[in-house]
Amino acid sequence: MTDAVRTVPELLGRLERESPHLEVFRDARRRLTAAEAASAVARLEHALRSTGLGPGERLLIVSENDVATPALVLAAQRLGAWPALINARVGVAEVEAMCQCAQPRLVVHAVEASPAAQALADTVATEEWDDPATGRLRWQRLSAAKVHDTGASDVALLLFTSGTTGRSKAVMWSHAGLIALGRVLAQTRATMPGAIVQCAGPLSHIMGIANMMAALAAGATLQLMPRLDTPALVAAVEAGEVTHLSLVPTAYRRICDHLESTGRTLAGKGLHYISCGGAPLDPALMQRVERLFGLRLVNGYGMTECAPGSRTRADREAAADCIGWPEPGVEMKVDAEAGEQVGELLIRSATRMVGYFGAPGETAAVIRGDGWMATGDLALPLPDGSFRLVGRRKDMIIRSGFNVYPAEVEAALQALPQVRQAAVVGSPGYDGEEEVVAFVCLHAGVQPDAGAIIAALHDRLAPYKRPARVEFVEEFPLGPTGKVAKQVLSARLAADAQPSARPPASASRAR
Repeated sequence: MTDAVRTVPELLGRLERESPHLEVFRDARRRLTAAEAASAVARLEHALRSTGLGPGERLLIVSENDVATPALVLAAQRLGAWPALINARVGVAEVEAMCQCAQPRLVVHAVEASPAAQALADTVATEEWDDPATGRLRWQRLSAAKVHDTGASDVALLLFTSGTTGRSKAVMWSHAGLIALGRVLAQTRATMPGAIVQCAGPLSHIMGIANMMAALAAGATLQLMPRLDTPALVAAVEAGEVTHLSLVPTAYRRICDHLESTGRTLAGKGLHYISCGGAPLDPALMQRVERLFGLRLVNGYGMTECAPGSRTRADREAAADCIGWPEPGVEMKVDAEAGEQVGELLIRSATRMVGYFGAPGETAAVIRGDGWMATGDLALPLPDGSFRLVGRRKDMIIRSGFNVYPAEVEAALQALPQVRQAAVVGSPGYDGEEEVVAFVCLHAGVQPDAGAIIAALHDRLAPYKRPARVEFVEEFPLGPTGKVAKQVLSARLAADAQPSARPPASASRAR
């Protein structure tokens, strides 16, 4: 690749010239070579232009992963419009909220990927476009404002995040930032031309976009799956149809459960690289994955506003539950108060957002004048130069005047043999204190016993860190990317009870 590549569509143009027969996008129904994808992008650009969409205006793309999604992104970018991605499974109310946030001129529904995408498109009056390469699209035109004075330039993509506010924000990425993201990941993942990059995580999430950009930068195939289908993914790996895999911990847990229940292994099946991100990685899960896949699992850190940040190495030992060392070209440091080791993690990198769309105040709150970005994550620097996350700043629990980091308590819980998965939240407790509340999913056949769990933590955690209450759940509520939806757990606590009148350890079976 040469530095002459200035926009994301030019990456596809380079592949069209140099490797026209290379499969660049693939899903369960369609396969597009570089030449076919470039032709489809040109047709879609013309179709979008005919609707009146212009440079600097937003195009909201509602889809689940299929070949139409990257083609629409590239077509909008060629036009100079700003594509914004949202997963079709979120529902009408969230699409409306994203429209209020991004103020799109046009909303396009890629309806063939899944029933969820079709059902969502059916709820609105839309025009229709049918392309032989990408399938049927339906859209609605909106009377949105032109681009605001956001202080942004070179915007190539909007991704949505609620961050620490709970309110949707549109993160603006530039062409230069996305290209740099793809180049870094293609290098660090050793993604070679002809590799097959599995994308089971939604393209509306930074992990999905990272897979797409790495594939385009390396000249690899992006294999798209609308949502995680564990048997199908295992079968694809067994058939040698996946070389690079990057998933959230919940997805790896499901794959491991499936492999163990069927007595299979993916070792020696053609995988070259496996990585994990998007949520804290339990060391016990990491060991299961490495045993069943026959490869070292690389743990990565990044966020919608800045990716990649850091990663462990396939050829280097790392401390348990650490997020590794900064990626090439990335600087990281901890902003801790005097005498403290733990502090907010700061990142400075070319692979970060331009800012939040239409929210210069919120942008200024996280991006400092010297280029450092405040992540909102609390981290501990380790002696070997790596970092360990201990939680979100907003999730930190203050108990008896001490800081309790949920990630530390979750790691202790998940080290217990009877615990399959755990999530920790804070809840109003006795005399204005915060309680540490643990939600626990047990292994099959284990009977719930809160007292035994709390007792088992006696030598693992200081008294103020131990849960005052244990809630047992069959499964955790998950967000669209597979993360545990802690806000749902907190809302459940708030709905179930008022603040405690006294501080006993207790247990219940969560509804």
